[in-house]
Amino acid sequence: RMLVPNLITLLAICAGVTGVRLAFEGRFKTAVTLVLVAAFLDGIDGRAARALKATSKFGAQMDSLADIVNFGVAPALVLYAWVTDQAGTIGWIAALLYIIACGLRLARFNVMSEDAERPAWQTDFFVGVPAPAGALLLLLPAYLGFLGAPRSATVGWLAAAYSVAIAFLLAGRRPMRRSLPPVGLAPPC
Repeated sequence: RMLVPNLITLLAICAGVTGVRLAFEGRFKTAVTLVLVAAFLDGIDGRAARALKATSKFGAQMDSLADIVNFGVAPALVLYAWVTDQAGTIGWIAALLYIIACGLRLARFNVMSEDAERPAWQTDFFVGVPAPAGALLLLLPAYLGFLGAPRSATVGWLAAAYSVAIAFLLAGRRPMRRSLPPVGLAPPC
């Protein structure tokens, strides 16, 4: 039972890395789909660990590794292969900045989750955009491309700038609510 959550995490890493490979082979729809599969598996591994009473520090570290691969490296490289490579070195720097920001965001999350002195109200908020949401946002230019948006140097430059903006949202310190308040309990406007 202890292996099941870790196997799910490993499958998520395999999906994310395979998505990168397929992107560089020009199979972009399958590449994006595999990044989404990795995100889905990431959502399952922790639930499986809790359901099987198989949580461990090893599993938590493995999950963090999977997060940086699946929500940092994989989407940045898929987008780079899709269009930001057309911005040349700037496109590559944008991909690197996104990956670094994702790593910083995940490290901050890990440190904050172990902080015993953290005020109770802060548990309702993330600090910065969560890594899975950042990955989904980062891939927006690819989704638009699937709908017929052109791939060009101009789009590559715009996608590179967009990648840097998402990187700032990931690494930023702006609080983001974990979930919406229940209906009827939201403060009046």
